[in-house]
Amino acid sequence: MSTTDDRRQQPPLGYTLRKLDRLIEEQFERTLGGRGITRRQWQMMNVLGDGGCSVAALTDVLAPFLDQAVGESVQHHIDPLIRRRLIQHDSGIFALTDAGRGLLLDLATDVRAIRELTTAGLDERQYEQTVANLRAMICNLENTR
Repeated sequence: MSTTDDRRQQPPLGYTLRKLDRLIEEQFERTLGGRGITRRQWQMMNVLGDGGCSVAALTDVLAPFLDQAVGESVQHHIDPLIRRRLIQHDSGIFALTDAGRGLLLDLATDVRAIRELTTAGLDERQYEQTVANLRAMICNLENTR
């Protein structure tokens, strides 16, 4: 069990989480950016890989990742994918095209490598405990709303 002194020697939780997220963003940019795909676009394509959905459904899934303070929206990420013919739109439903499905399959190896790099040195139990601890913290703060 850590003591208060141990915690003072560690960076604050918020700093650590923001730094990790920034580093993950940078890794996605280095890895997927060469193919002209952002992390948000990959997330969107990944959601659409399970079938078509509306902008509202995409927004629900991606909301935690969008910077609403600067007006970032799902539409901002959809448009380039439509122009590249990776996503199609029909009657309010967005879906991957054949080219989009092919690219998503190609990107899976790259994304798996990012995940492996991020969790290197953690066994499955440690990873699961880390996620469980973070979820408990989220729940603590959500319950104060």
